[in-house]
Amino acid sequence: MIYASKSIAGLRSNNEDSVAVISYDGGRILFAAVADGMGGPVAGEVASRTIISALMDELDPALIGSDTEQTMRNAIREANLAVYRLSQDNSDYRGMGSTLVCAAVSSDSFTAANVGDSRLYLFRGGCLSRITQDHSLVASLVKSGVITEEQAMIHPMRNIITRAVGIDLTVAPDFYTGTLSAGDILLLCSDGLHGALGSDRIAGILGKDLPPEELCDELVAAASEAGSADNISVVLVRCEGGAPA
Repeated sequence: MIYASKSIAGLRSNNEDSVAVISYDGGRILFAAVADGMGGPVAGEVASRTIISALMDELDPALIGSDTEQTMRNAIREANLAVYRLSQDNSDYRGMGSTLVCAAVSSDSFTAANVGDSRLYLFRGGCLSRITQDHSLVASLVKSGVITEEQAMIHPMRNIITRAVGIDLTVAPDFYTGTLSAGDILLLCSDGLHGALGSDRIAGILGKDLPPEELCDELVAAASEAGSADNISVVLVRCEGGAPA
């Protein structure tokens, strides 16, 4: 597996997103995460960084791959508590929280979790599939048929999320699993990317024969050019092993 990441403030004065990729077992397993903080410039940045730090501290490398979902669930629970306690102890951080999308990736499979509207996509054979489902107001409107996916991208309440890490004592991430084939690409991103670029545009970039670092650069640049007013964060993981696609 090869990977790359990029996170920029974009048009905002500071970057409330945080990203991380860490390898275990000599690179046999990767853990990647993107968190998009909220609660004001200072609090949002603190929330996302606290989540990433707590995840890295809590993950048990010995269990990833054997009991991956439970390992991730425990780590997300502790990350949630870390943010919640900070918000209760410091009035400047009151009400802060963050989205989260994360994935443990091996050569032939992945286990992913999300809270909020940061997303995981799978690019395979020229086709882009969204793995995660957003926890947001517009996602519920799309699901009920009130608006379309295209309308959701420009809806005035598209930034309202219905689930976040650190807001309450407990958090309920959704989990997803899947298999991987050689050449597959996993994309984790904040809404600064997917809120500005449709699936066709993202797929067009991922289909280019470029190293992951350059694909990250192109995705972020395209979102900026498309008018993204948010922080923009991406992590790409390309599967080099697994079964042939």
